[in-house]
Amino acid sequence: MKRLSWLFSRSHWLTKPVRHLPHVARRMRHSPHRHNALGSLVVATALGFLYFHAQPTTAGTDPVSPNSQQTIAGLGQDFGVESTGNAATVTETKAAGSNDTPTLTGKEALTESDRVLAEAQAKLEKIPAYAATFVKQERIGDTLTELQIIQIRLFHQPMKVFMKWEGGKSAGQRVIYAEGENDGDMLVRMLTGIEARLGVLSLNPTGALAMKHSRYPVTKAGLLELTKISRQHRQTDLKAESGVTAKLLEHQKIDNRDCLCFVIEYAKPEFAPDEKKEYRKSMIYIDSQTKLPICVRCYGWPEKIAGADPKKLDQTTLLELYAYRNIDFEAQVQAEDFGKARLQ
Repeated sequence: MKRLSWLFSRSHWLTKPVRHLPHVARRMRHSPHRHNALGSLVVATALGFLYFHAQPTTAGTDPVSPNSQQTIAGLGQDFGVESTGNAATVTETKAAGSNDTPTLTGKEALTESDRVLAEAQAKLEKIPAYAATFVKQERIGDTLTELQIIQIRLFHQPMKVFMKWEGGKSAGQRVIYAEGENDGDMLVRMLTGIEARLGVLSLNPTGALAMKHSRYPVTKAGLLELTKISRQHRQTDLKAESGVTAKLLEHQKIDNRDCLCFVIEYAKPEFAPDEKKEYRKSMIYIDSQTKLPICVRCYGWPEKIAGADPKKLDQTTLLELYAYRNIDFEAQVQAEDFGKARLQ
């Protein structure tokens, strides 16, 4: 399987015009891996024929619910995303009668954000495992993905993650990552496209194939990692002498839950705390009851995003939406939840 992954990562050989075939043949003839490459090429050709001529088959027992799109649309509205066909726009999500007057601003708001996140991190580090519904939407390149609803079960020490996609184009897809197991790879079972015919794929969590549809590797999944990353960004913000503004809004509504909302904005890309300097604005929603960050939304710079509308800035520049709902810290998370049998 890894050999196939190697071949696919170099699939530009197969997409060049026919006139380049002699050049490819020469490279393969002189390559010390020519037998493996030729064998993989034959397999890939057969798979391509199968993909285009066979009727799609669904692996596993995860049929798409007939109302899955309605569920996604409803959930999107709860988190401030309205879907129309393949497009999605972001809307402001506010509680009825919410007060937009900041309680804290500037360094005081940043300090309070860091304090709240530190408490959340300490709380999560004491929790061995949990189950939840993970909602995400990301901009990969110039494309904003559809809203994804993922059932997640996570164990902290050692880190183990099981994810199953609900509804949408990826319905039924499953991913397992268990630290120290499977040669460090993540195991993926796809239910659509050519990958569905390849069975369980073993992928490097930070490799090109694994990161093709995600901004973060599976090793950064979960509430604890989300909290750690958010806190790192706030600590970077606190060190900045200028270029960062912040405010704390109380009684903001997200997913019908009362939240504190920290809004942080940057004057220029160089002030952004993320490594790629993509963030223009971040919004962190802290559940007033659990004191945990249940939603993070980050926005980019309009000049760097194709199709961005300065008149609808937040609606057209969403980079990341990560949210957790139905969090169950009492869930009976078992070792079997992270076994290969869950992918069959």
